[in-house]
Amino acid sequence: MSARRFGSLDDGLVGLPDVESPEHAARPALVGRRTISYGELAATVAVLSAGILGLGARPGDRVAVWMDKGPEYAETVLAALRAGCAYVPIDAGQPAARADTILRDAEPIVLFTDRRHLALLDGLEPAPKPTSIVVVDGVPQTNTLPAVARDEFLDGAARDTATSRPPRITPSDLAAILYTSGSTGTPKGVKISHRNLTAFTGWARRELDVGADDVFANHASFNFDLSTFDLFVALSVGAAVWIVEDAQARDVAALATGIREHGVTVWYSVPSILMLLTASGALTAETAAGLRYVLFAGEVYPMPGLRELSALLNSRTVLYNLYGPTETNVCTYHRVRPEDLRRDEPLPIGRAVGNARLIVVDENDEPLHDPDAIGELIVEGDCVTPGYWGREPDPSGKARHATGDLVNRDADGLLVYRGRKDRMVKVSGYRVELGEIEAVALRHPAIAEAAVLLEGDGADARLVLYHSVRDGADAPGLIEVKRHCARHLPTYMVPHAATRLEALPRNANGKVDLGRLRVPASVSSGAVER
Repeated sequence: MSARRFGSLDDGLVGLPDVESPEHAARPALVGRRTISYGELAATVAVLSAGILGLGARPGDRVAVWMDKGPEYAETVLAALRAGCAYVPIDAGQPAARADTILRDAEPIVLFTDRRHLALLDGLEPAPKPTSIVVVDGVPQTNTLPAVARDEFLDGAARDTATSRPPRITPSDLAAILYTSGSTGTPKGVKISHRNLTAFTGWARRELDVGADDVFANHASFNFDLSTFDLFVALSVGAAVWIVEDAQARDVAALATGIREHGVTVWYSVPSILMLLTASGALTAETAAGLRYVLFAGEVYPMPGLRELSALLNSRTVLYNLYGPTETNVCTYHRVRPEDLRRDEPLPIGRAVGNARLIVVDENDEPLHDPDAIGELIVEGDCVTPGYWGREPDPSGKARHATGDLVNRDADGLLVYRGRKDRMVKVSGYRVELGEIEAVALRHPAIAEAAVLLEGDGADARLVLYHSVRDGADAPGLIEVKRHCARHLPTYMVPHAATRLEALPRNANGKVDLGRLRVPASVSSGAVER
């Protein structure tokens, strides 16, 4: 299949482009535990995709992946795409019960897994039964599930590779289904088309000066939309991808070593990981010397932490703040300017990516024309996904997503994130956006992380600040925290209590896990009520 038909962002598809020369074939594609060249990767993907097609896969069928993160994970993702299927990535750390829910909902034609995760599925009652299961790390140990070893699967598929013809793929075909938390407690699958992915990855290739000499760090889990940048942008320009394995993901020494040893030039992650690297001292100016681009997304980057990071980077390193829910992938961006690092307010989320249309609306869904007015951000365009798996699409057929995020525009016309619509609460009759209190708390020089919850109801409702303290800083007491907040907020928005934790709990994607914040005072310190 030609690069114009598969893997070329120019025709609205993502995947592994054809290897067109011996020089290209010899270059490293995946690095880490082992190095895999472009030629080796292309050969493995071709055989794996032939095996998937040999199972009777048709365009739109799902290929699920639940295994420890490694090169085999990336190979499976690319093989699924080449076979015209949508990949369904499940994070290795997901509980078996949640993985079971996803598998039953997605109904994949095949599950690729490893022996550890197969054993977890085998222990469920009743165990889920995908049509086929391929185990990537040896002979499967199960008597109840239809599993075969990957080597056996590859041997059978190799005979069909020469005659296997991958189906024609179009930009509207599904590329992935990414499962996110649902408001009902059941995960919901966001359908991602090739067009959706190339709306972002195509923009990234135009915006960033990246090529075959670059090395991208794939820190995010494959079930997190950040990973689509690492994998598809890198492979489309012939760059190498360092697959950061699960055991390394929060090991700052391992991350710093990997950046140095693999010569990483492009880094993309949630801010919390970058803050860990800088606060720990693991990321030094010498280690970071080769970084050309550092991108972050998923949460607000506290300005003191961003200044620390910037001080370690060389003057040529470019910082980007990216924004977008899974339902739009990245839809806005802001290239950090020198003057941004002198501000106290969080960075703007910026301007539209590609052809995305950004509309700010009021409570009645009417557009707001006053740039200072805060309203909900609505996104339209090719970046907007076609809806959720198993749910009826919008009957209007319009690519439009209400983000639930509150924004306004600054003096330069750039969008500024102001918090979540669903985190707007009432305190003493006043409307309060919890994100605004968090942003103010993060201005305190000693506070590293901050999250605010409303606890209690009615007259008993109180605002509780959960926070961690920067390394080497003296922990502020409740009175100091309240005085700091009172300098920037009205009285009714000042937290009633403050609970200091060693670190805020985070989910598999690195974002603060608000559901786990309500911890007993006995395991925290500094919890004092007004």
